Amino acid sequence: MRSFLNAYFSYRKDPALAIRNLVVERHFGAAFLGYGVAALCWVCFFWTGSALSAPGFFWRFLFFWLLEISVGYVWAALSGLVLNFFSENNGPSALFIALGVSGFVQGLLLWFALVAAMVPSLHSGALVCLLLLVTLLLRFGFAALNMARAVQISLKKAVATLCFVLVPALVLMMLFVGTIVLLAN
Repeated sequence: MRSFLNAYFSYRKDPALAIRNLVVERHFGAAFLGYGVAALCWVCFFWTGSALSAPGFFWRFLFFWLLEISVGYVWAALSGLVLNFFSENNGPSALFIALGVSGFVQGLLLWFALVAAMVPSLHSGALVCLLLLVTLLLRFGFAALNMARAVQISLKKAVATLCFVLVPALVLMMLFVGTIVLLAN
């Protein structure tokens, strides 16, 4: 926890150096914590206000955490493959950490879920969809920025790589979720 707090405060001073340090020191704990925060935000965002038992919350959290890790792993592996065409100093493990840390951006969903629990009029479908879209775009932007900083490439190249690799990662995620839905019925 101490090293994570040091990483946070060093990120506030120099974001590019902090991301490179996380990658060089292989802080997989920060990546897993970022994926865990993203999973917690998904569960709280979609099930706040519903009668959710502790085991139900745990299983939903575990499902989304494993989904976040799986998509992050595939996204990092495919991005590393594509980026290896451009340079040799990056690897999928560095990208896995950079993408995992981007999960902290989804704290916006947690904040909205808590506020919406107190103010029921905020549960309108359009507002929820808009907030979800904005949060996902912010997370994508933060992931691209982290990737560019971690492997020292241009932001354009990082965005192009993430967009190119996003398609197979989303297909894999949809197949995974579809399989779960089919097995549940």
